[in-house]
Amino acid sequence: MATYVISDIHGAFDEFNALLDKIHLRFDGQDQLYLLGDYGDWNPKSMDAIQFVRELDESYNFVHCAMGNHEQLFLQTVDSGFDGKVLNEPAVNWIYNNRGLVTWNAYRSMPPGERKTLIHWMRNLRYSFDVTVNGVHYMLAHAYPYYYDVQTDARNTAARQNEAIWRRLMIRENPFSGYTGSRHYDMLICGHTISDVYYQELRYEKDWPYRKPGQTVRNRIFHGEKFIDIDCGAKCMEMQPDAGDVLQIATMRAQLACLRLDDLMGVYVHRPSVAMPELTVPEFSMPQLDIPAKAVPAVSAGQLTVPEFSMPQLSIPGIRAPQFHVPDLQGFKVPEFLPHISERDSSGEMNV
Repeated sequence: MATYVISDIHGAFDEFNALLDKIHLRFDGQDQLYLLGDYGDWNPKSMDAIQFVRELDESYNFVHCAMGNHEQLFLQTVDSGFDGKVLNEPAVNWIYNNRGLVTWNAYRSMPPGERKTLIHWMRNLRYSFDVTVNGVHYMLAHAYPYYYDVQTDARNTAARQNEAIWRRLMIRENPFSGYTGSRHYDMLICGHTISDVYYQELRYEKDWPYRKPGQTVRNRIFHGEKFIDIDCGAKCMEMQPDAGDVLQIATMRAQLACLRLDDLMGVYVHRPSVAMPELTVPEFSMPQLDIPAKAVPAVSAGQLTVPEFSMPQLSIPGIRAPQFHVPDLQGFKVPEFLPHISERDSSGEMNV
């Protein structure tokens, strides 16, 4: 007997069937299969996957199906009275923001009785399961624990149900830290968040004590301290017409995963390798300009005659310093020629 868990099929109908074949699921009741929500949207065979899951759940008591946030989006749009013409907030949130258009179109084409059956099944999906395998106590839910043994008022119950399908766990978070019931849980098995998100965060967790595999080409199941995330990106399995580079890379890495609780072995299926489309650049050549021909007279270089030039010879006459004759002053007597100056008289005149 083996216990298998799969989450986030997202319309990957062919891969889901291939995965059931790969794990050799026994339909005689020896095995148990838990499906953790988000059965449709994104991929083209969305309604095929939803209806197949519903048939499994209603046909076999060893198949157990949980609610996911995409099932809630489906129900909210139906309950809003959306008629396919006048958009309202729930319809925009599901059909456009969460790629539910292919599911909505398939739903509108179904007979009224079949629609009613589908909606009734979807409304009664559980939010969690308690499972014990080899002495380990697991809680199985789409995104976060939902405790059936904790009774609260209607408002808190709705909040806890919303958290069970929408909350994204932090890499080291203990999802059971707020539990006030009498049971014990060792590990949460969930989906909702593509596992590669946690592997990217491991780059900043240098002392991570758990599995830290080397570089892988495709998404793998993430094993944390208190939770195991099994959403390996199957919603990106098939590229959409509006797919950009990011979604194309996600498509190359996408897998649908199954976890066997007996030995925590992961089993995967994926599409054949998808090569990134090559960018085709059209050939480009400079346009040819039609310039009318114009005759241009021939020009030859003229001969430039440069006269010879030499610096002029400057004739500077010789200059001789003048000869000065200094007479012999010996015996020369300077004559007395200055007048004798006496004292002033009473008139003020000087007497010479």
